[in-house]
Amino acid sequence: MDVNFAKFFAVVICFMLAVCNREYALNKRDNMLLVAGLACTLVADFFLVVLFIYPPGLVFFCTAQILYIVRFGGGRNAQKLPLVAVMPLVYFVIFGDILVALALVYAQLFLISYIWMIRAVRRKIYPAPNSWLIFAGMTLFMLCDINVAVWNLGRMGVVTHEGVISVANGAIWLFYAPSQVCLALSARKFGAKD
Repeated sequence: MDVNFAKFFAVVICFMLAVCNREYALNKRDNMLLVAGLACTLVADFFLVVLFIYPPGLVFFCTAQILYIVRFGGGRNAQKLPLVAVMPLVYFVIFGDILVALALVYAQLFLISYIWMIRAVRRKIYPAPNSWLIFAGMTLFMLCDINVAVWNLGRMGVVTHEGVISVANGAIWLFYAPSQVCLALSARKFGAKD
């Protein structure tokens, strides 16, 4: 089996895990937002890992982060989210590269999502162990994305040390797969009878 298909299959399993948790969810809205976010992640990974078509993959990852922002309580500021639609155009005009533009928008959305996640955990919106799974999932996701950035900077010639690029490439899925498992389980009501 091709390594990329195995990676994609791991994401499919995480998505299915979240879908199967629907009956045991903390609440329907939270689970719906999680499943929608993981569905976007699944489509993003299909474009990025299987088809190697990057712009739509980044768009779906951006959409997943918007859903996570809403999930973690940022939905009350949703009127500001349409600005996200303008940002790729602004970055494209500045940098002249659609991938760079989408990557910068994604980075902004992830940062906002991470901040809202921290607020949700601090306010104890989710009980333990859900808050731990959310924190671990989003932190591992961030570590994955840092390695993705380093690897891509290596491909662009900005990072030139082969060892650093090689470690970053290997670390991507080391952080990404567990992040998706944690997130997939994060909406489950623990202690629910199976």
